[in-house]
Amino acid sequence: MTTTAGPGDLTGKVAVVTGASRGIGFGIAQDLISRGAKVCITARKPDPLAEAVTELGGSDVALGVAGRADDAEHRQDAVARTMDAFGRIDYLVNNTGINPHFGSLLDCDDAAAAKIFQVNVLAPLAWTRAVRDAWMGEHGGAIVNVASIAGVRTSPGIGMYGISKAAVIRATTELAQELGPKIRVNCVRPPS
Repeated sequence: MTTTAGPGDLTGKVAVVTGASRGIGFGIAQDLISRGAKVCITARKPDPLAEAVTELGGSDVALGVAGRADDAEHRQDAVARTMDAFGRIDYLVNNTGINPHFGSLLDCDDAAAAKIFQVNVLAPLAWTRAVRDAWMGEHGGAIVNVASIAGVRTSPGIGMYGISKAAVIRATTELAQELGPKIRVNCVRPPS
């Protein structure tokens, strides 16, 4: 008897999920694995990342690569190690996001604003380029950018973060146009 995979079956697929040692990213990685995918998860701190890999089921289904999302060498390493371990990258979830400034938008210093945009906006673009070049450009795939409801409405105290997430939403529409239909690009906007 031949069986076919159901619409939610991801057996044989591989995903990279940034910022996934805990929280939303970890939950996404868990869901992907529960549906048959293998994942590479990234985060800054090696110890929590290693614990997350163990909790996800170990090296047969998960790979952890520690580093900063906005570090070009880290991105190259994560993509190369994913390709070496699993042979493909079908999905990218740009989940990493930071907000080192809480307070008035006008009181956000330039260094904090630059870091927010480097991690929240420019890094997802660079991750997208990396997976496109490694696999998706030839084989197709899907990318999900994690934005925030703060990107579509006022967000007192986290204004610069909200502006960065608005940029992520806007970048998603541009990428969807540029990369589709071979590579689907969407975003989600969870509450901040």
